Amino acid sequence: MWPSQQILNQNIINTLGGATVIKNKRTNPLKVADLFCGMGGLGYGFVKAGFNVTGFDKNEKAGMTYVFNRIGNFIMADLIDYNICGDFGIIIGGPPCEPWSRLNVRRRREKHPLRACVKAFFREIRRLHPLIFVMENVLAIRSDQLFKRCIGQVEGDYDICMQVIRYSDYGAATARRRLFVIGVHLSLGFSAQELFTAIRRERPRTVREAIFDLRDRKWDPSIDHVWPAARTIHKYRRYYETGKYGWYILEWDRPAPSFGNIAKTYILHPDAPTGKNVRPISVREALRIMGFPDDFKFPNGIGMHTKYEMIADAVSPVFSLKLARVIKSLLIQ
Repeated sequence: MWPSQQILNQNIINTLGGATVIKNKRTNPLKVADLFCGMGGLGYGFVKAGFNVTGFDKNEKAGMTYVFNRIGNFIMADLIDYNICGDFGIIIGGPPCEPWSRLNVRRRREKHPLRACVKAFFREIRRLHPLIFVMENVLAIRSDQLFKRCIGQVEGDYDICMQVIRYSDYGAATARRRLFVIGVHLSLGFSAQELFTAIRRERPRTVREAIFDLRDRKWDPSIDHVWPAARTIHKYRRYYETGKYGWYILEWDRPAPSFGNIAKTYILHPDAPTGKNVRPISVREALRIMGFPDDFKFPNGIGMHTKYEMIADAVSPVFSLKLARVIKSLLIQ
């Protein structure tokens, strides 16, 4: 049963002790605040690397998933107007990317209310002065003036480096690219670029390696091998033929391209052109492609559309684990 918010928050308050942080005194280098945490793709890597992680998000179902998979404690809060507290040595997070997403064709940039989440993220950096911060987002945020101002407000205390990361370069079965911004407090004695350089690359996994064993598996809710009925696939044939962004048929022997919510833009199984498995990839197949292990599961009460949405918003845990391990090694060397 999902605990009441009052009980959940009280448990976390007891854990954190309500401490506030001034500069870097009293910070715990292994204590991580995961802002806009979603279902926990970024936090997952940090907890597996041995960090103590607390997630913050206003999405209750994301929090349910976060706690269900034992990523860490969770506080449900709208971070636009909520100040976190605690002796966090590291702040990580991925503010919502909708203001800059190519799939968002309505309100963009300054017209989108979620643009303020980036400002909120950097507000917490200025308030809590962590040893390291990590922010993930889409590439288009780089040209946003608000983002540039936020970077300027903290660069006096941090060595900051931005790098475009392709998850397949680190062993995931998706070629999704994301911008990672790392800030390392000037007192630490190593640079953000050193941190990026130390993250070990490895060969990409293919779609075949990630999901082939599910090829003949029938619909199975017990492992989230479920997909939309998608009776209107034939209406979008032109999208697949012209390569419209977000509408793809996967190829067995390549990593998957970046995809959004599969319940909205159908990403088709590699067998679809042959007439076999003419369907979107399943929730479990999408999880595997992103790099989530099979023991990552959703609690009861979360619909298929919501699961796809959370997967689309997630950081690949394949990369987040490598990142977290490097951060830990540099902090405790």
